[in-house]
Amino acid sequence: MVMTIEISVYPNPFEHYIMMEITCESEIDCIILLADVKQGKILRMLGAGLKVGTNRIPLDNLELLEAGNYNLEIKTSTGDAVYKTRLFKQSAGSPLIHLN
Repeated sequence: MVMTIEISVYPNPFEHYIMMEITCESEIDCIILLADVKQGKILRMLGAGLKVGTNRIPLDNLELLEAGNYNLEIKTSTGDAVYKTRLFKQSAGSPLIHLN
């Protein structure tokens, strides 16, 4: 069982980067996946060793992605789902839209 207390992902919508803050009660190795909803393919995959406490993990250099919807998923190294959310990439210079 994954012992996470809180997961926060921001900004949403994003332009250039995503920051993940993951608070854990125990150490765990995980895999972070960013996938394009429309194409159904994984665009980024990142392994992370999470420590006890708050972990800040950036996912940057995203400015070349097309505007649209993306899924962000965090799984354990054994494939158990920890967290999943949908993010929106906006075009540079687009007015900011807040999604709740």
